[in-house]
Amino acid sequence: MTADALHELLKAGRLEDHQSRIVVTGSDPVYPTRYRIGQAAATALAAQSAAIAAIWQDRSGRSQDIAIDTAAAAMSLEAVLMLRQRGYAVPYPDVKYPLTAFHPCKDGRSIFLHAGYPYLRDGLLKLLDCPNDSDAINKAVAKWDAFKLEDAVADLGLCGGVARSREEWLKTPQGALLADMPVVSITRIGDGEAKPFAPAARPLSDVRVLDLTHVLAGPTATRTLAEQGATVLRIRPPAHPTIPSFVMDTGHGKLSTLLDLTQKADHDCLWKLIGNADVFAESYRPGALDKLGFSPEDLASHHPGIVYLSLSCYGETGDWGTRRGWEQLAQSVSGMAVGEGSLSDPQLSPVYPNDYITGYLGAFGITAALRLRAAMGGSYHVKVALCRTAMWIQSLGHVQSVPPSILVPPGTAESLALQRETAYGRLSYLGPVPRFSETRPYWELPTAPMAAHEAAWPAMPSAPSGPPVPVNAGVPH
Repeated sequence: MTADALHELLKAGRLEDHQSRIVVTGSDPVYPTRYRIGQAAATALAAQSAAIAAIWQDRSGRSQDIAIDTAAAAMSLEAVLMLRQRGYAVPYPDVKYPLTAFHPCKDGRSIFLHAGYPYLRDGLLKLLDCPNDSDAINKAVAKWDAFKLEDAVADLGLCGGVARSREEWLKTPQGALLADMPVVSITRIGDGEAKPFAPAARPLSDVRVLDLTHVLAGPTATRTLAEQGATVLRIRPPAHPTIPSFVMDTGHGKLSTLLDLTQKADHDCLWKLIGNADVFAESYRPGALDKLGFSPEDLASHHPGIVYLSLSCYGETGDWGTRRGWEQLAQSVSGMAVGEGSLSDPQLSPVYPNDYITGYLGAFGITAALRLRAAMGGSYHVKVALCRTAMWIQSLGHVQSVPPSILVPPGTAESLALQRETAYGRLSYLGPVPRFSETRPYWELPTAPMAAHEAAWPAMPSAPSGPPVPVNAGVPH
C-alpha cells in the first residue's frame, strides 16, 4: 500500500522515475493508534525526498539513494512535544483550555470546539453564553444539537466540528468534493521563462521562500525546504497571536520578521520581497490574502515564475471552503476521531498527523513545482488541505493490533536528536528524517523568535564556477 501511495504522489509531481532509488524501512504501529501514521509520514517524506534528489541530479548530474525510517517519520509527528529548553519541556502559554475538547450535545453527538487563540475562545464563550469553566461549557453545549452548533460556530468565523464517521463525511458535499481532489494539487497558473537550476552546494541553494504561514502545517512545509538549503523568510502580522512552542519547533533554518499588510509601507515591502522570491507560502483562511491583493493570480501576473502554496483545512472551494480549521477539527469531521474511538466517544490521535504530514506534502508540491518551472517555465499553484490529508491517511488502512504504548525501536530517538544554542537558550529537538547517499539535510540557522530579523533578503552567495559538491553537514554552520 505504501508503494502504491508513493507512486501516486510521485506521478502528481512527474517524478515516477525516481521511486526505484527510495528505500522505506520499518512499519506501523509506532504509536497507540489504529492508523498507519508512520507509513503515511514516511510516504510523504519519501515523495519530498525524491523531488529533492531529482533537483540535485539536475544541478550536479549525480543521482542519490534515499532512505526513510518509518519509526523516525512517526516520531517527527510529535516533534513539538519533544522540544526541550535547557532540559525542560516547552509549555503552552495557557495550560487551561476547557473549551478545546470534545463536548457532548443534546442529540447524543459530540462536537470539538477549538479555542487555540484568545479571540476564538472569547467568541465561543460569547456564543455559548457561559464562563470559561468546564462544567459551565459542557452544560451550555448540551443545550445544542451538534450540527446546528457547528453551523453557528462557522457563521461567526469560529472553530468547531462535529465528530463524524468516515462514511458520514464522504456523504457530505465537502467530503465528496475533497474525495475527487488529489492529495497534492499542482496547477500551472501562468506563463514564464524556464529557470533551470544552476550549480550549487545544496539542493535548494538560491531558492527564496516567503513564509506567510502560522501554527504548524504551513511552517512545517517551509521548514522542510529550509533543511535542504532554501532561504526562508517568515512573516507574521504584529498583532497575530502565536504559540511559542510551535514557533520554536518550526523556526529551524528560517529568518523571521513582522509586516502589517494593512499598512501601505509594509504592503509595498512585501511586494518588493516577492520580486526576488521563488516561493510564496500561506495558510490563512482561504480568501484572506486575496482581499489584500496577494492572490495566486496576482502574484503570477506581477511576478511570473512564482510557486504559490495554499494550505487550508477543508479545501478552498465548496460550502466549507472559507471555514477556519485546525488539526483536531480535520480529525473530527473526516472520521479519524470516530475511527480511533466511536461516535459516542471520539478520540484524537496521540500525535499531530495531519499537521506535519500536510506540511511534508506541501513541501513536496513546492519542490516538484520548482522542478517543473526549471524545465518548462510557468507559475504554479500548489494546494494541500488538512482534511484531504486525513482522508488519505485513512485510505492507507489500519494496523492489525493497536499497541498499549509507544513502540519506538532502540536508537531511533538518538538518531534524530540534536542540540543547539539559540536565542531561546539551549534547545534539544528532532532533526530531519530523510537520509541521502550524497547530500545531507540540515538547518543552517538556529530557530529564532518572531521579528528577530529585518524584512529583507540576505545577500546571496555567488554561484560556484565549478560543479556542485556535497556538503559535510555533520555540524551546523
